Amino acid sequence: MSESNAKSAPKEQSQVTEEGHFHPILLSDEGVKSSDEKEKTSSESEQKLQEILRNINDETLQLGDFLSKENMLVNELCRSLTEVLKKLDVSFNIPHQDIPSGKKAKKVILNEQGHLSITGEEGEVKSAFLAEYSPEVVLAVLWAVIPELAKVISLYRKRLSARVGFFEGIKKELKNVAKAIVGNRDENSQATMGQTRNAAKETPKTEGKS
Repeated sequence: MSESNAKSAPKEQSQVTEEGHFHPILLSDEGVKSSDEKEKTSSESEQKLQEILRNINDETLQLGDFLSKENMLVNELCRSLTEVLKKLDVSFNIPHQDIPSGKKAKKVILNEQGHLSITGEEGEVKSAFLAEYSPEVVLAVLWAVIPELAKVISLYRKRLSARVGFFEGIKKELKNVAKAIVGNRDENSQATMGQTRNAAKETPKTEGKS
């Protein structure tokens, strides 16, 4: 084999088979390329994992903020609702199937103190301030109560309007009566004073004896 042929020929390595024959094995750069690709893939995977972890961290921070805000809003809403219920002196029977934790309950009541009472199938009762239940339960209660509360407020407004109208009518009549009574009293007083003056004028003055 010439020197030129030796340079152009591919690298070979002999391998002895079980039969004793030699077979050439070609050595290429595929192994090196495969190793580089693995390292590249591993680096890309690490970058993706770091990005996912950063996203999880950001989402966790936002989640904490929303949980804190939700807790604050639930407490404020329940306190405001309780004030309204106390003023109206009203309680509500809530369909138990509308409450996530009341599907197996017999009765669900929100009373005028803002306490939600859930009576179970066996008669056990769980009662607590509405804000102490989960946000899902609070939301379900609000969905059930708000439409009925609007009706109660409208009825209360009508009753209050009728009462105010009654008071205004009574006030007007009492003013007329008071005016008539005070007016007659003034006239009588003036007449009495006039008679007294006239009597004083008509009475002759007596001279003292010396």
